[in-house]
This record gives sequence, structure tokens and C-alpha cells, in this order.
Amino acid sequence: MRPSLFLVAASLTLAAQASWFSGSSNDKPEYSSWSTNELKAWLQVHNVPIADRSYTQADLRALVSENWKTASVWTYDQYASAQQAFSDLRDTAFDTWDESRLREFLLQHGVVAPKGPREHLVLLAKQKYRSYSSAASSFSSRASATASTAIYGDTPHQMSKSASSVASKATAAAAHASQDAVRAFDHSKDYIYSTWSDNQMRKFLEGKGLLKTNAQKKRDELVQMMHDAYGSVADPIWEAWSDSYMYEWLLSHHVIKSDFEKKRDALVKPMQKYYYSTADTVWSSWTDSQLKHWLVNHGIMKSDAHATRDKMLKMVEDNYTSALGTFWSAWSDSNIHEWLVENGHIRSDAQYKRDKLVKLANEKFSDQQAKTAAYLIWPDARLRAYLREKGISEEYLPGTRPGLLQETRIRWIQTQTRAETLFAKIKEIVNSGIYKAEDVLFY
Repeated sequence: MRPSLFLVAASLTLAAQASWFSGSSNDKPEYSSWSTNELKAWLQVHNVPIADRSYTQADLRALVSENWKTASVWTYDQYASAQQAFSDLRDTAFDTWDESRLREFLLQHGVVAPKGPREHLVLLAKQKYRSYSSAASSFSSRASATASTAIYGDTPHQMSKSASSVASKATAAAAHASQDAVRAFDHSKDYIYSTWSDNQMRKFLEGKGLLKTNAQKKRDELVQMMHDAYGSVADPIWEAWSDSYMYEWLLSHHVIKSDFEKKRDALVKPMQKYYYSTADTVWSSWTDSQLKHWLVNHGIMKSDAHATRDKMLKMVEDNYTSALGTFWSAWSDSNIHEWLVENGHIRSDAQYKRDKLVKLANEKFSDQQAKTAAYLIWPDARLRAYLREKGISEEYLPGTRPGLLQETRIRWIQTQTRAETLFAKIKEIVNSGIYKAEDVLFY
């Protein structure tokens, strides 16, 4: 009589969980080598209160230790909701952000009342990034463990569940095909001034009135002054990048080929057309009047009302994907007509204007996931970059936002369809092979 597969699966699962959460008993915790500032930043990021008294480094380390297991654990829902904001970031990105952007980022990600000098805010943001990275690594490990142990499960249901998890991750990965693939930014060589001589930096700083003539400065001091005066305030940020890093960014996003001219003058034009930050949205670059115009047109704000830019940005963010025109902008009139006919809502010879088509389709269309797809809020530059990554040459790129959205929607659906096909194949293999796996194990 062979042992129960349930017991085998349970044993493997417990072993996997032990590897996920415990680690080697000889391993020192990550925080054991942190500085005082890093310990304080971790505590603030995780909203652990610090009493108004002086703490030694040992005190801070003990406080981190007390809260480590509970504060460091992310649920999968927390991780999934944070993916859009974190997945394309590098921890070096925070070095280029101003105080306002850093505070906004920290507030959005649960840090209560972030305060302190810019350097401290950068440290807080990096701690938050580190926390996300740890969660990503943890969930990745669990997915791998699930995939490797699933075939020893006790029922086809367990197998199907594991396959569904794999397919879900495949869909998510495919749907984020436009994520930043370029290597991490190297501050020592990737700024335009990284290769400047001391005299060149001195001349620039003196010309801006930031350095007195004959003032004695070491090279690292000059570089920091350049970063403060140039690198951290450039808008758009790529204007402070070296020619080589601009080239690498464009190449990694399939905008140019490897034989493209590496001179700055040639690189600037495609950067202007395709560069995006993953934090950018379609409304990020809108003026105050454009923000108000959109809010008034969609009945969210009265025409005589007044609001700060931050308030209007938040209102647009909260309402953009639910606005009627947002999702249907990704559909042409013929696309909508065809969908209504295929689903039996109108006759093939029915003739309607766009407003009527959109109204009818919106009443019948029930796929909420499609209506809130990430690409709908992307800026035009990111849509263009996504389409280039999908193989559309520049000459065939649409010139309008609705055109870009329509082409993106088609390829977005194709990507999801391929992931679903992969899921079906995995499920088929799993369900047909489960009992064969038993025989291999026990005979």
C-alpha cells in the first residue's frame, strides 16, 4: 500500500514554508548591519512610533527586531497593489526626486506624515522600496515552490489551482511588457557631467553663480554640487543623462536599433517622443486649466469652483478610469459596432452615431478588468514605446491618442490571450499527468 499523496504534499508544503520564512538559523538579520539613520528610516516607514528620547543604535536595532516579523510581512493583495508603482523603479530613482515628489510617494504608500530633510526622505523611500523588493522575492520563491511541489498533490483540483496561479502570473508578466528593462542607473558615469573634468564642472557652477571663483572644492564635492544644480532638477530627467545612457534606454525599449547614431543631437528627438517614467500618467503633464476643464466637463467640479493643483490631480486620478470616454477611446466606431453585433445587441445593418454606440456598448459590456486596464492611463509616450516594443515601426504609429489606445488594446488582448492559452496547456498537462506522477513516485 502506497502512502497517501496528501501526506506527501503536506510534508513538502511544510518544508517549503520553512524555507520561505525561517532561513538558516545562522543567518544574521538584514538590519544587523544597518546604520542609525537606516534603522530610524525603517521604523518610520513601517509607522513604528519612537518615543521622544535619545536612542542608541542598539536601542533602535532592538526596536526594529521587535517589529521585524509583523511589519515586514506583506499580504499578496498589498504586493499586487504596489506592483504598478514599484515594479519599474530602481532605488537610485529616488536620488533624483525633489522633496514634494518624495513626500507624495511616501504618503501614497502608507508612511504617516513623512518629514525631515530631502536626504532623510530619500532614505525613507529606499526603505519602502527595499520592503517591496523583499516581498517580491518572497512571493516569487513561493510561486517557484508551488510550481515544483504541485505535481505531487492529491487531487486534480489542487493541480488545476496551481496551474491557474502560474497562468495568472504569466498574464501579469505579459501585461507589463512595457516595463523598464534598462540597467540600473549608475551615478558615477550615467550623468552628462559624469565625465567632465573638475575645470568643466567648476566653470558650469561659477557660471550659474553657485560657486565662487577660486573656491577650493574636491571632485566629489563638485559632483554633488552638479547633482544638486543639474542632475536632480532636470525636467525631463533624461536631459541630465549621458549620451550612452540615453542610447541604452532607447535600445532597451526597441525604439532604436543597435546601429543607431550615438550622438546626443540624434538621441534627443526619440527621447522627446518616447521617454516616460512609470509614475507618469496621461494627466501628469496637464496644466491647471486642463485639469479643471476635464473635471468640469465630467461633472466632478463646478466651473466657478477653485482647487489647488494637488487636489485637482487627485480628483482626476480618482475618476479617470470610470469616465465613460476613457475605456471607449480605445475602441473605434467599427470595433464597437462589431462587438454589439457579435453579442446580439444590434442588427448588422443598424446605423448609429458614436455617442449612441458607446452608450449601448457601455450598458452591455461587463468586463470590469478590461475597463480598468493599466494602459488606459498611460501617457502617449508610453503608449508609443509599448507599440514599438510590440513590433510596430515608427512610420505606422498612430498620431492621435485614440489611435494609440486602439492599437494598444488590440495587442494587450493578444498578450492576455497567449497567457490564457498557456494556462490551458498547463492545466491539460497537469490533469493528464497527475496519476502518472503517482506511479512514478510509488512503483
